[in-house]
Amino acid sequence: MPKLPPERLHVGSKRGPFLAPRHAVRKGDPDGLRLLRGKLPKYGPLNMSPTWFATRSKRRAGWASLLLLATLPLGCGDEPQPQPGYMPPPTSTLVEQGQVAIRREVFLVAAPSPAPNPLLVENAATPPQYNFVRVVRYRVDTGTEPPRPARAIMLLMPGFLGGAGSFDPLARALVRRSLSDGAIEAWAIDRRSNLLEDQHGLDVAEVKQDPELARRYYFTGDEIEGRRYAGVRPQDELAFVSEWGLKTTVEDLRAVVRLIPQAERRARLFLLGHSLGASIVEQYAAWDFAGTAGYSELAGLVLVDGRSGIEGSAKLPFGEDDYVNGVTVGSFGRVGLSQIRQNDRYFVLPLLGGDVYPVTAISALRAAFSPTEIVSDPDRDVAMRVLIGRRDLPPMTNRAIVGFAFDESSCNLSFASVSCGQSVGGPLEEYSGVLGAKLLRPADPTATYDWQEPLDDAQATTLGDLAKSWFSGPSLDFAEWYFPVRLTLDAMTAGTLTMKETDWPVARFGLRALHGAKLDLPIYALATQLAGKGTGDPQAFESLRSLVSAVPIGPGRPLAGTPRSESAAFTVRADDKLTHIDPLMGHDRPGSRIQGFYQSLVEFMQKSSPHGGIVIQVAPTPPAVTPATKRSVF
Repeated sequence: MPKLPPERLHVGSKRGPFLAPRHAVRKGDPDGLRLLRGKLPKYGPLNMSPTWFATRSKRRAGWASLLLLATLPLGCGDEPQPQPGYMPPPTSTLVEQGQVAIRREVFLVAAPSPAPNPLLVENAATPPQYNFVRVVRYRVDTGTEPPRPARAIMLLMPGFLGGAGSFDPLARALVRRSLSDGAIEAWAIDRRSNLLEDQHGLDVAEVKQDPELARRYYFTGDEIEGRRYAGVRPQDELAFVSEWGLKTTVEDLRAVVRLIPQAERRARLFLLGHSLGASIVEQYAAWDFAGTAGYSELAGLVLVDGRSGIEGSAKLPFGEDDYVNGVTVGSFGRVGLSQIRQNDRYFVLPLLGGDVYPVTAISALRAAFSPTEIVSDPDRDVAMRVLIGRRDLPPMTNRAIVGFAFDESSCNLSFASVSCGQSVGGPLEEYSGVLGAKLLRPADPTATYDWQEPLDDAQATTLGDLAKSWFSGPSLDFAEWYFPVRLTLDAMTAGTLTMKETDWPVARFGLRALHGAKLDLPIYALATQLAGKGTGDPQAFESLRSLVSAVPIGPGRPLAGTPRSESAAFTVRADDKLTHIDPLMGHDRPGSRIQGFYQSLVEFMQKSSPHGGIVIQVAPTPPAVTPATKRSVF
């Protein structure tokens, strides 16, 4: 096993956050799990505090910053040859050809500036470059002609730690079902927190199809195409993120909604949320925008394996004192607004830290470009020791690395798992994962493990689609590196959807989810492993159904007057064979269970929108071009 860098062995090192499992790799701990049993500050189910994972300080250039810059000759002549400039992935590109060609376009939408962190801290105000939402638009390709009229547009809101890239297969599946008399578009949302990420190394690696460029950028301090990675951003640097809660997220989403002409929204604009994103879109629909209810400008609401679970409750989930001083919030442990404003602005994955995101994306690049190769990578192996629960890792191909990390049979993070095939090449053993689930891991450290995809009914997601979602497109990926803790706290607070103007969340914090009892739009809900409690429970959405049971589909809609007792007005689909992520990532192949979900979702949109369509013209944001730079002489 490669020797671990010493700074990675010390949790309290000034070198900053790292993949904490390094601390667990020590003598007498063959499974690398002692960290879970250690004497650490108690924090939630994993006995960790987010502050324990202090964010990595910026890497220093050190002595290299004193070296003289010079131009090296690149050819045989006396004059230096110019280096070609680097061009990032295009913001408008054809991502699929076939019976329906699909174009992906990426653009930024200006959004309101949130209030600053009220504490006397540095970096309290949101810098203007982060007052944007990134939208990834999928539509029928029309070449140089204007877009086809869209009969229905689906806005896609990601869940906890999710980015727009997580919707790529679902978005393409929706557009693929466009009809001759009306196209379907899908617009995936990257929340403003995604703009904080440094995706430069991944973009360069994608363009040049060389994953090792990304590894050098993120983990060895190399300058790549004119830039050097500064490390995971410290919490203190992002004090303003404390105010990026539900109010900010809803207002950002509202800025995107306003791109659709107001007269067309109620007929053609659908809002889909996954996981926590489902709670967010519920709350958007119930939101009061200066007297206008959010639902009144939507054609339909789609909840994918998520909901608040307390819709219509007569009692708020907790009081203002708990909101400010701390309430237990799942994997976050005890969280309150004061703590968020002082220290814990964004969420750090216990045992993995902020490095896990580039580690995963680099592994995905390798799985895409060299799936059967076996690559040595100590940084990746630290994460894998946690994800498969053993210190003595066997040799694994690049595709096996991604398979073991994400397949439901072996993934320690159940909220991120997919069903993507099975391992081959060596025996497996059962063990108890870090969250208590029974999982499988490699049993023979001397065997070489590979991955195969039978594409049977048990496999919903392909490794190819999963891998691409982590790097494909300009600054796009599956994840959200700096997820605002405030967003989860606020979403829990506003979960009843029926607050009054005098309630403290409304009066003190602007959480204006007031109109839930009046939702008159069609609703589609899917339950798999999270909302469905691991069994695809069709009763998962009963609190929402009860809230709107007396409200038929409203006037001016295609299904006007339809009672909630009819499935067209409130559709619930349950599938206990799909994981929490499969509905977003599932491979659209004939006869598959995921295809059944995609088709039923499109049928819901078609029933809930009139014939005809609207043309939306939004120019893609031009890519930022990194100029050629002089090379350093060492």
